Amino acid sequence: MAWESADPLARYRTFEEIAMDLPHPMSDHVPMDMFACRCDCGGTEVRLVLPESEDLVVDVYSALRKPDDDPHWADLWHGSVALAAAIFADPESVRGKRVVDLGCGLGLGGIAAAMCGAKEVVMTDREERALWCSLAGSVANGLQNVRQMPEEDNQPDGVALPPLPLDFPSSSIVPHESQCVVTARKVDWFEPEKAPTGFDVVLACDVLYTPAAVDAIATLVLKLFEDREEGRAEGGVFMLADPPGRFPENHARFMSLMEDPGKIPGWGGDTGKGRGVVSVKERISECVNLEGVTMAVKLSTYDIVEA
Repeated sequence: MAWESADPLARYRTFEEIAMDLPHPMSDHVPMDMFACRCDCGGTEVRLVLPESEDLVVDVYSALRKPDDDPHWADLWHGSVALAAAIFADPESVRGKRVVDLGCGLGLGGIAAAMCGAKEVVMTDREERALWCSLAGSVANGLQNVRQMPEEDNQPDGVALPPLPLDFPSSSIVPHESQCVVTARKVDWFEPEKAPTGFDVVLACDVLYTPAAVDAIATLVLKLFEDREEGRAEGGVFMLADPPGRFPENHARFMSLMEDPGKIPGWGGDTGKGRGVVSVKERISECVNLEGVTMAVKLSTYDIVEA
């Protein structure tokens, strides 16, 4: 292990232990070590597995000559804390359902859904190391049906990621009672045709930060609800967390597209899908990240039906 003490993570109030190394082609020069810590989600404690910092991931991508790759997955966003807290407060919202964590990052929302008895949780992100962290975090919380990374997504930059850790150095893992199956899929928002389908609940946070992302996310969310199991009479639910006031024009456009999917470029009415929003519930909550910083987050719950 590269670190001999917890000093590099002194800013994390909830630092717990070193987990393991995550290899990449430049690991001799820029090691990427994974750490475990604890996060308070509205009174429920969840373990996460993450790199030392987002800055370290930036250094790795720079060394790999990939300056445009997104390092933001390596930090815990306030929106994911809000999502997890809302799920723990209302476990029936996910119990027995197929759930997808869209742009999962460290996977906190998906982990919460799995701990609350979802039938299946699929972690999705375009960053393979983020997927690995989300699955490792699932294991760290005692979830017993966590699948290894799919082979096709397990070679970022040509170097295989290690098997998921089955235990952590300083503490044992208590098996969780949930039998939720947790898997991972590499998904690019701008390639919705390659995304998995058939979900009852879609989770996301901080995904509407560019105008291009708004159209892509609207298309992808509706795609994710396709091909649901027979007998699912109720509509799908999309849970979105964002700081209030961040890019309000993007949120207004997103709401317009969800109310009338015919406005989505490339989607339109040609598909014959009668899918759209019937109601939206919104509330503001105060969330604390791993560094002890408090931020207001707006949680929007979209009820979506098919005609």
